[in-house]
Amino acid sequence: MRFQRLLLEAGSSTVTLDLHPRLTVVAGLGRMERESLVTELLGGLGASRPGTHVEVVEDTGRRLGVIHPAHGGRDRVMDLASNDDVTEEFAGENGSVNLLQALGFDVGSLRRRCRMGSHDMATGAVVDSTVATLAGCDPEELWTAAEAVQVCDAVLKAEVAAIGGDPEDASLVEEVERRHAAFEAAQERLEYVRHHGIFIGGACVLAAMPAALIQHWASIPLLAVAIVTTLVSIAYRRRMEKTRKAERRVLEQAGAKSYLAFRIQRMNAVFDGGADRTRLALAADEHRRALAAWRQLAGEVSVDLAFDLRDRVEAAARRIREAGGRGVATAAASAEPTELAQALMVRMNELRHAGSSGESFPLLLDEPLQGIAPSVKHWVLELVGRSAGTPQIVYLTDDPEVAAWARAEAVWGELSVLEPAPA
Repeated sequence: MRFQRLLLEAGSSTVTLDLHPRLTVVAGLGRMERESLVTELLGGLGASRPGTHVEVVEDTGRRLGVIHPAHGGRDRVMDLASNDDVTEEFAGENGSVNLLQALGFDVGSLRRRCRMGSHDMATGAVVDSTVATLAGCDPEELWTAAEAVQVCDAVLKAEVAAIGGDPEDASLVEEVERRHAAFEAAQERLEYVRHHGIFIGGACVLAAMPAALIQHWASIPLLAVAIVTTLVSIAYRRRMEKTRKAERRVLEQAGAKSYLAFRIQRMNAVFDGGADRTRLALAADEHRRALAAWRQLAGEVSVDLAFDLRDRVEAAARRIREAGGRGVATAAASAEPTELAQALMVRMNELRHAGSSGESFPLLLDEPLQGIAPSVKHWVLELVGRSAGTPQIVYLTDDPEVAAWARAEAVWGELSVLEPAPA
């Protein structure tokens, strides 16, 4: 299976992404944008995701259109060649349309299989270093913190689902809430400063008038205080505008023009029950706290990777205790080009026959070469360019070097480049 087209409805606007059958490089995407695009691509194949429509080509050559109406209505699957409705072929027990269920996946398991980031490109040497780092932590604190992150993540997703959102959007919803809270705090600080600044500045200006009549230099300190209060107020206003722009950027990623529109879109009960927002905010705050506690112990190691390596970490911790606490290696090893290539080829081989019926799935590369030396990066990019096609590869990046390489290669028609441009 490969993606042919993704259509996203946001209000009266529709965004269309045409994907190359071999390799598409989508450049200029930050972390949140990459997260959102992965969610839309894979979520469009799963259960109802209003406003997301995906066109795919099966390995047999059949072209399917998966339609999730934005404003209610029945989800459908159409055979685009014959224009026949083949929804029944992919309908679940409850009547919902789900291509992934028919192929033995859900969105979460497919995301883990199809998405490959810089952590997934980790080689054996990097994994060994990760094991050694985790083994040096207090085991009780380490796994308690890891389990707390998992529990908080599940609670956050449950709260998002309870208000009618998609659990896969939990990180995006959390980011919106965090940005909005920062904006509200900046607004409150600005109002406080303006209120007191107007009073102090006005009093100083009024006092400066008679002082200037008596002796002109006596008014200078008073005018200086008025100027300082004005400058402080301007600084706080600029800070508030900065947080407002940050909130708008993340709201645009969520497909909303304002926070109120986001609340109406994602949280239908905003006017009926403020408890929804309170529970979601508390869940998001607990998730942030748990993640901060985990990172303080384990650094940037993901919780999922830690659990995958748990047996090796515990065995290494036992060896360290038996050795009296000596021999913990903490320096991360650099990945060799051949090891990066091996990790890439292994993942591509897994995806060639990943479905229960042997169906292939696209590989979504999410900034996989972050922190890699330029010479190694270009070598791996050439490998990606030569190997793409079986399976299809969608490369999501914010790296100017990758974008420049893709633009040069696109001349030959072997790949396409998509770059966001201002409207």
